[in-house]
Amino acid sequence: MKNGRRDLFATAIILLLSTAPAMVSPVSAATHPNAAPSKAADSASAANCARLTDSEVAGLFSKWNLALASLDPKQVAGLYWQDAVLLPTVSNIPRTSSAAIEDYFVHFLQKFPRGVILSRTIYHACNLALDMGLYDFSVLDPAGNISLVHARYSFAYTYRDGGWRIQHHHSSAMPEPVGTPQSATEHPTQQAHHEAPAATPTHEGSNAAKPVAPAAHNSEPPQPPTLAAARLVLYSASRTPSAMLSAEQRQKVGDATVGVKVCGHGVDGQRSFELSDPAPESEANETALAWAREARWQVSGTPDGADPVCTQIVVRFSDAGG
Repeated sequence: MKNGRRDLFATAIILLLSTAPAMVSPVSAATHPNAAPSKAADSASAANCARLTDSEVAGLFSKWNLALASLDPKQVAGLYWQDAVLLPTVSNIPRTSSAAIEDYFVHFLQKFPRGVILSRTIYHACNLALDMGLYDFSVLDPAGNISLVHARYSFAYTYRDGGWRIQHHHSSAMPEPVGTPQSATEHPTQQAHHEAPAATPTHEGSNAAKPVAPAAHNSEPPQPPTLAAARLVLYSASRTPSAMLSAEQRQKVGDATVGVKVCGHGVDGQRSFELSDPAPESEANETALAWAREARWQVSGTPDGADPVCTQIVVRFSDAGG
């Protein structure tokens, strides 16, 4: 009788399970902590991920370098995010706000700085680009003498609100003695490229999403060293442009700026000068050309055949003279 009851009970359980609605776990695959992300989530993540090419990262530095040539501290500071951190070359004070960054460039731009990249390593990630390496800065003292500062640098660019700006910038002079400006420029300009691991499509710049293969090291095989590209640099100047004007002319010219294109034919060849962005005042234009002709210009690197090596400069005047 007991066996019969057990059989009857087992039969009832089987019937109950066969007729009851299907039951599922309250933790679905979509919410399980170990579940793989869905394709929709991948697409949403890719849509919010911007990446820059190597040339675009280099373009951000060029934009910053041109802002220095404007001698406008506000324009330079505008390339940094409001919460950016600047660890500058010639100041012990970290700059952690837009006002502090602008204050630094108020003083630094008085040296007429201009940077030239010697070597760089670029790292890419989602909404982030790092540009790190060595650069030289030429600066002008009040007497018109040019000096060269050899420094290390790092720029961290982040993407927000549809644009790229500087999130972090560190610049410091080389801790050990280096060669003369001539020997420094004889080293080839080197560039390395690193890509953060990525298995989902990402944006390149602001273009449509494109698939990016995972990569954790250099995406390109190492290239053999090449000769440094030739460039024309200001070697020395005996006086400032404003010092070439009379007091009356300085008052008339004021804080005018003049763009001048300087070209050199070979290391010791002829130099040519022409206005590329003239000022309204003829005195400023004539004096800018005269100052450029009086200054000493040097071709560094290896000139390419008979083609001239050219550079664009901005000559700025001050009614204070000096």
